[in-house]
Amino acid sequence: MKLRLLADEDELDREAAPTSTEAPIAVPDAPPWPWVAAVAAGALVPRLVYLFFFTDTENAGDGFTDAYHHWQIGYLTKEIGLTHGPRLWDLRGWEYYWGLLHPALMSAVFFLTGSPDIVLDRLVTAVFGTLTVVLIFVLCHRYWGTQVAVAAAAFAALAPASVFNDTAGMPEPIATALVLFGIWLEPRRGFWSGVAWGVAAMARVEAWLFGAGLVVAHLAGRRRSWWLVAGFAVTMGLYMKFMWDQTGNPIYPFYWSFLFVGFGAFNSAPVVTTATQSLGPLLAVATLASASGVAWSLWKRPRSYVLLVYGFGYSAYSFATFLIVDAWKERRFELPMDFAAILCAVVLFKFLPQRLPNLRFAAIGVAIVAIVLMQGWWIPIQGAYAATETTYREHVALGRAIGAVYNEQTYRGGVIAVPGDEPTVVYTMVRYGNVPGDRFLSEFYDPFYYLPDGYHYVDHRDVAGILLQCWLANTHTRLLLIPPASSFNHSVPDYMAFMADHPDWFTDTGASLSDGLKLYGVDVPAVSAATCRAAQSAAP
Repeated sequence: MKLRLLADEDELDREAAPTSTEAPIAVPDAPPWPWVAAVAAGALVPRLVYLFFFTDTENAGDGFTDAYHHWQIGYLTKEIGLTHGPRLWDLRGWEYYWGLLHPALMSAVFFLTGSPDIVLDRLVTAVFGTLTVVLIFVLCHRYWGTQVAVAAAAFAALAPASVFNDTAGMPEPIATALVLFGIWLEPRRGFWSGVAWGVAAMARVEAWLFGAGLVVAHLAGRRRSWWLVAGFAVTMGLYMKFMWDQTGNPIYPFYWSFLFVGFGAFNSAPVVTTATQSLGPLLAVATLASASGVAWSLWKRPRSYVLLVYGFGYSAYSFATFLIVDAWKERRFELPMDFAAILCAVVLFKFLPQRLPNLRFAAIGVAIVAIVLMQGWWIPIQGAYAATETTYREHVALGRAIGAVYNEQTYRGGVIAVPGDEPTVVYTMVRYGNVPGDRFLSEFYDPFYYLPDGYHYVDHRDVAGILLQCWLANTHTRLLLIPPASSFNHSVPDYMAFMADHPDWFTDTGASLSDGLKLYGVDVPAVSAATCRAAQSAAP
C-alpha cells in the first residue's frame, strides 16, 4: 500500500494531461465570504488586542527588533529623500539594504496621516499579518478542505510568535503575505502571480530566492504560464533598474545580504553559544528533511505543490541559517511554524480520519489542546519585551531633553547632527521632542567618511579642520549631538580636538543626557566655496 502523507493531493496527477497549456485550470470553489471575514476578524482582533493592551504602542521592542531603524528609513525618506532624488534616506547607509517596498509604503502612510507615530508602522504590518492568516485559510481550503483550513488558520492567528512579529513593525509579514498571495493567484492569474512574487522581493531579500524558486517550480508543473514568468521578470527587471540607478548594483540587497553579510548581522559575527551550537546536528537534519520535502513536492507535484515548495523551502532556509543570523532569530520561523501547523492539520483531519475514522473527533481535541498549550510561549516573549521598556523610557527622556534644547529660539529651525546608529533616539526626538524630520544630519557621513582610515584631525589640522568647518557651515548645523567614541562613532576624538581648537564656535548646552551623550551648540563661521574646494583637493 502506498503511503500518502498529504492525502487527496495526487488524484489530480492521475488525470489526463490537457492538450493545451491554455486550457482553464480547475480550481475548487473558494470558501464563502462570511468564513473569510470571520477568519480575518479572528486574526486581526488578537493582534490589535496585543498591540493596544499588552504592549506600549510606542515601544516596538527597543533594542530587540529593528523596527525603529525601519521607521527611520521610511520617515526620513518622506521628509528628506523625496526632495533629494527622489531616493530612500537613512542616517547610516542602510536605506537600500532592506529593499524598497517597506520604506515606500510607510512614507505614503506617514504622508497621508500627517503623523510620524510608529504605531502606524505596527498597524500596517498587523494588517499584512492578518492577510497571511486569511491566505493560509483560503489556500488550505482549496487543497484540503474546511477542517484543515480552520485548524491551520487558527494556529497562524493565535501563535504568540506570529502575533508578536506581526505587530512589531517589521517587513517580514509584508513579504510573506505577498508570496502567499502570488500562490493563491498562480492557477489562473499567472502574470499577477509573478508580479506579487516580484513585489515580495522588494520587501525582504529572501523573497529573491523564494520568488525565483517558485517560478521554477511553476515551470516544472504540467500547466505552464509564461505570463507568470513575464510578470516576475518585468517586476524584478524594474526593481533591478531602480537599484542600478540608485546604487550602481542591480542586485544590491541580494549582494550585501548573501555575499558580504552571510545571512546575518552587518559587519559582525553572531555570538554562537555552546547551547545553540549543540543544535547544529538537529538543524542539519531539519534542513535536509525540509530540502527533501522540496524535492518530493517537485517530483510528485500534487495540486498544492507550489505551496509545499514554498513552505519546505522557507523552512530549509530558516534551519540552515539559524546559527549564522543576527539576534531575534525567532522571527525567521513564523512561516515555517505556520507551515508545520498546516502539515499537522493535514495529518489530523485528512490522513488519520481516512485510515482511522474513530479518531475523527479526537483530532479536533488534539488541535484545540495544541493551540491552548502554545499560549505558554507568551511567557518568554513577554519577558523579552518587558526588558526593552526601561531602555525605551530612557530614550524617550533623551528625545524630550534634546527636543527642549532644539526648540529654544537660538536653535529652532537649524540642523542637528546626530550619530548614525541611534534610530530610537531619532524617533523620540521627532515624536516627543518635536524636532522636524528634515532637520537631521548624519555624523556617519562627516568628512572623515570620505577620507582614508587613520586620517585624523590632529595630524592634518589645516585640511581636516577646513573640511569640518565647511561641513558644519554648509549644512547650517546648529546642534551637535556627540556620543561616546566607538568603532562606529570613530570621528568623536576628531570632533573633540576640533572643538578644543575653536572654543568660540561651540557651546555646551548643559542638557542632562544619559548614555554618555553630549549636546553642543554650533556657530561656525561660513567658509567660501573656493576654500572648501581647495581643502577637498588637498585631501587624499
